[in-house]
Amino acid sequence: MEIYSGWRICLLGLVLICAASAASAAMVEPHVLQIERQRGKPIASYNEDDLAKSFAYRVIKTRTPWSNDVQRTYRGFSLIEILAKNGLANAQVIKGIAPDNYSARIAMDEIKRYNPIVASQIACNDIEAKAGKCREGDFRPLEPGDFGPFSIVWPVDNMPQAPDPEDRSRWVWFLTGLQFEQ
Repeated sequence: MEIYSGWRICLLGLVLICAASAASAAMVEPHVLQIERQRGKPIASYNEDDLAKSFAYRVIKTRTPWSNDVQRTYRGFSLIEILAKNGLANAQVIKGIAPDNYSARIAMDEIKRYNPIVASQIACNDIEAKAGKCREGDFRPLEPGDFGPFSIVWPVDNMPQAPDPEDRSRWVWFLTGLQFEQ
């Protein structure tokens, strides 16, 4: 009888652990961008549909630190407009946050000067079209291989001084949060 009770307790424990893991996984919302005035206290959350209802799409054609000098076309939403709508346009610095705890401090004067986007889509290129992934020229969602579902993308070719090719700090990949920093 004691062995049976021991196995029952172990089984119950395993069921509870699995249930807790499933509940935790359900609480994590992939493809959501949170805006925070203070760490851990979101003032707004957006998925791509929410962003599309609140902001106009913008397109940037640019080289990136990882595109081997090839231009790619990205579509997304103006970072400054997202910040302004959420009362953060007067901050001196914004922190872009990724799920691996990477964060980048981005000066608001750079955001206002260069108007980067929170990209959610990329134009299909000929290689992807030939592979049957999409039709050339159509936009498709940013995938993990593209550093998505959201990434901060800068118009490098429109910037008067090209950033150091080794400095990728302003390119926040896998973006999940924007946070006010004092």
